[in-house]
Amino acid sequence: MATILPTMVNQLNQNVAPRNPACTFKHFNSCNPAKFYGNEGATGLLQWFESIDGTFINADCPENLKVRYATSVFQKRALTWWNGEKLNRGIEVALALPWADVKTLMTDEFCPRNEIKKLEAEFWDLKQDSGESLAYTTRFRELSLLVPHMVTPLSRAIEKYINGPPMHIHDTVLGSKPVTLEEAIHLAATLSDNHVKTGTLSKKGAKKTLEKTAAKPPKDTKPESSFNNKKRKGGNFAIFTPATLLAQVAPTAFNPIKKPYGGTLPLCNTCQQNHTTNMPCRLCTGCGCYGHTANICRAAPRVNQTY
Repeated sequence: MATILPTMVNQLNQNVAPRNPACTFKHFNSCNPAKFYGNEGATGLLQWFESIDGTFINADCPENLKVRYATSVFQKRALTWWNGEKLNRGIEVALALPWADVKTLMTDEFCPRNEIKKLEAEFWDLKQDSGESLAYTTRFRELSLLVPHMVTPLSRAIEKYINGPPMHIHDTVLGSKPVTLEEAIHLAATLSDNHVKTGTLSKKGAKKTLEKTAAKPPKDTKPESSFNNKKRKGGNFAIFTPATLLAQVAPTAFNPIKKPYGGTLPLCNTCQQNHTTNMPCRLCTGCGCYGHTANICRAAPRVNQTY
């Protein structure tokens, strides 16, 4: 048995199919690699690097095919630049470059020195906005990859990260003396969440939700503004109903009995006359009474009266 078993194991290993099939171009494209146009900026370039590296892993792409397959998704400006590189270096030489060298060339081309200076200035002034710990950490990681010389060595990266959060969080994290960057990030995020719960810090989403809740009126009450509008629109007029005289008063020269109104116009509560709602009340500028104008007023002389 000791003689036969090794021979049987070798035969079985030869008959087993390889675990990872060859990465063909069709198989690579089936993983839906992200396109790169060359105008995405520094952050877009970094995100594309992360995306294409993930595609290499999913497609089991070997090292010697990474440049060939990655450059096949170039579009517009990126494609023009790569065609120039192949023309200057030769197609075979360009395709034989290591993937790390091509990433360096792409960074120099699509993230030039003036862009690096902007990123350095942004990284230098990067601060956490109140309780937005996640947004601050995400941008810190992105800038750390784009300008790594600002966070090298590790102690400098930890110090740079701790300087970003608000002062009360900064003092606590600094006093804990974190050894790794992840330890500092985890502690700062925990403290930020606690301060958000107590109200000393705020998040943008939580602030908007609080404002909407405070501005929303209760369901069983009507807004005061809508009530005032209705009152303003309909409170000045009463619905006209024909009235009957309860008692007959003897007419005099100064107190004639008016006939009841038989029309359909509403009764105005201001001037006690019947007119449409869009028509202003007739107000005498001479005596200040409603119901007539100055040109027919008996209490004051007419303005344009001639003798």
